[in-house]
Amino acid sequence: MNRHKDKMKINDKSLTKFASSGAPADKEGYLLKRGDFNKGYQRRWFVLKGNLLFYYEKRSDKEPIGVIILEGCTIELSEDTDGFVFQVKFSASGCRTYIIAADSQEDMESWMKVLSRASYDYMKLMVSELHRQLQDLNEDAKLVEDAMRDSLILSGTYGNLSQRNSLEDKMEQSVENITQPMKRFNPFNTSEENLTCLTDSANFHFYEDAKPKHRTFAQLHEEYGNQIKHMKELWGARTSCLIEDLASSSA
Repeated sequence: MNRHKDKMKINDKSLTKFASSGAPADKEGYLLKRGDFNKGYQRRWFVLKGNLLFYYEKRSDKEPIGVIILEGCTIELSEDTDGFVFQVKFSASGCRTYIIAADSQEDMESWMKVLSRASYDYMKLMVSELHRQLQDLNEDAKLVEDAMRDSLILSGTYGNLSQRNSLEDKMEQSVENITQPMKRFNPFNTSEENLTCLTDSANFHFYEDAKPKHRTFAQLHEEYGNQIKHMKELWGARTSCLIEDLASSSA
């Protein structure tokens, strides 16, 4: 394949086969191409597949008449300001520069952008950039994960502290309620009141009939002894429950 000729003739059957294969084209359309010897423009059908820019004499042709390998080249505006002209310029010495014209400014910009991204070097650059962005995303994800973990730890720490303080407040309130001095009353009182509250927190209520009852000393001793025993049992049960709550919270 000789790049110094006006038309790069395709002798490689693999390229010809690839050009006529069913592989989808990245872009295709009519453009005007100017040769080195013939300074006039020729209308050709261009098909871009990967980094290979094939061109055909007619759109209906089965095989291309030439190909431009888009490696080691730059896509830039042509010095010719007459029309929407750009060029494919190779950096290596002795390589020809392809002068191509589009039908409109929009068409020219579209072709210049897609051709500038077609080279293998550009793809390597993009892969490297995507890899860097992926690393940045992984680092950001790790930062978010660490922040969420720290937030959960702090939430658990302050939550346990708040729960512990709440339990301590409840215990102090319960102790205050239980140890509140009981209201004194005269068991032999013949008042018409038939309900007397011993203590609000313990919910003990003593009832007297409207009419006084005559009870023996033994009966009174047994009655009040049972009440005192019941109060001791309630006190022990509440204290034990509060201690267990505090122990489980501290653990």
